[in-house]
Amino acid sequence: MKFTFWQNWRLSSSKLILSLVIYFTLILNYPFIKKVFQSYQTIGTFHDYFIYTVPFVLMAACYVIFSLLLLPVVHKIIMPLIIVISAAISYNTLFFNVYFNRDMLDNVLQTTLPETARMMSVSYIMWLLMLGVLPALAYILTRVQYRIWWREILQRLTGIAVALLVVVGVAAVFYQDYASFFRKHNNFKHIILPSNFIGAGISKIKRLRMANIPYQALGKDAKLAPTDGKRHVTVIVVGETTRAQNWGLNGYTHQTTPKLAERIKKGDHLINFPKVQSCGTATALSVPCMFSSFTRDNYNETYAKRQDNLLDTLKAAGVTVQWVENNSDCKGVCQNIPTTNVIELNLPQYCTKGECLDNIMLPEMDKALKQDSQNLVLVLHTIGSHGPTYFERYTPAERLFTPTCDTEEINRCSNEQLTNTYDNSIVYLDQFLDKVIGKLEAHSDWQSALYYVSDHGESLGEDGVYLHGTPYAIAPKEQTSVPMIMWFSSAWAQQQPYDLACVKRVANQPYSHDNLFHTVLSMAHIQLHTVKQYDAKLDILASCMKSK
Repeated sequence: MKFTFWQNWRLSSSKLILSLVIYFTLILNYPFIKKVFQSYQTIGTFHDYFIYTVPFVLMAACYVIFSLLLLPVVHKIIMPLIIVISAAISYNTLFFNVYFNRDMLDNVLQTTLPETARMMSVSYIMWLLMLGVLPALAYILTRVQYRIWWREILQRLTGIAVALLVVVGVAAVFYQDYASFFRKHNNFKHIILPSNFIGAGISKIKRLRMANIPYQALGKDAKLAPTDGKRHVTVIVVGETTRAQNWGLNGYTHQTTPKLAERIKKGDHLINFPKVQSCGTATALSVPCMFSSFTRDNYNETYAKRQDNLLDTLKAAGVTVQWVENNSDCKGVCQNIPTTNVIELNLPQYCTKGECLDNIMLPEMDKALKQDSQNLVLVLHTIGSHGPTYFERYTPAERLFTPTCDTEEINRCSNEQLTNTYDNSIVYLDQFLDKVIGKLEAHSDWQSALYYVSDHGESLGEDGVYLHGTPYAIAPKEQTSVPMIMWFSSAWAQQQPYDLACVKRVANQPYSHDNLFHTVLSMAHIQLHTVKQYDAKLDILASCMKSK
């Protein structure tokens, strides 16, 4: 039996363009229009009417875009893809306040299958099916009636001219209002479909083209400090999605770091830094940035990838460097370093659906510590508090705060449930860090140190924002303020030329990911003058040299 309905379904090119314009403006761009109306504060004058022109300007812009994209044959490939991708992004924008820029595109491209699976809630799949897949199929099956070529071109140009006249007309009356509003809310451009992901793609291509620059081995002259006969072990723990506001050592109402707090109470050389800012709001940006010698202000992804980072510099100096991975990947940081991916072990006591609890890394740490190397730097890349499935980041032993949010659809949970679940994931991190420190202090003769810092924070529904990845310029403090601690063995404290009492005194100063590169060089027994990228001003330890 033939499906005659679709065989007879025809639309002129003009009607098809108008259908797309209406669909994108009123349906897929509803999150943008909603955000604009929510953000505008009326002033009680004629200028308030500018807000009602926004949908019409958006329609005009969409008309221009689709008039140019609706090319014979080609549009049957391009437009269905745009519809499906736009539907996927609109869901995350509407329910999670996600902004889609190049950093977010990087995040998407580097997302693992397990991470993707955890985003596939029933509501998301239904949204994607109803607003993406089915409209795309309808588009493919629709037969387009074109005019004779010159009339088709004339009609398109006329339509584009009318659309541009609408924009010019609105600008003539409300230009200052648009300029003022969108200057203040500049990042709203990252939620307009389909221009946001098209622009992100163009930006990504430009960045890839820039990558053909020569590699700079800036750390090749790095040297270890003269041997003192002691073993030097430095462990860098890279956190994931843990925010400073919920860190127990920072005075949070829930004690989420009881074991670390107990260590401080008993006199460990453990120092908490309460005022630390991340380099980015997503792992794809923050991790490469923190291991580079760039600061956040001058960080350039392309140039950072084409020169030695901290681990390359340590390796050049003769340090044994190893990376243990329990996250999606190292974002290129460990490309020249021996790496163990513990997720591939898929141990049932730790792993569920392709993601694992961080304690799975502890046996690998034991193996690394048994290596016959005088100087070792070990990086443990945790999954930490990665959402939205916070309830999968801890065991029943760490479920201290209830009730909890045991679903990936976190926007359906109460604030109390969501916060409790997130806090329990930090309790698990606390016991993990305590175990790591325990393995180091078991060797009292080693000069060992630990440096923990989270890659970025997380939004838990504040002002309707969830997860992370918001453009830095408008990112809430929950996504940019991160916890950081350092721990030192007694042998390290006695033998190294730094006054840890002084470090504790300066710990309340503002710090950031900018400090990691330079501070770890001091921790890891490197001759600092041999590293051309080293900057003492960014070395937290440098200002606390012991008096000779």
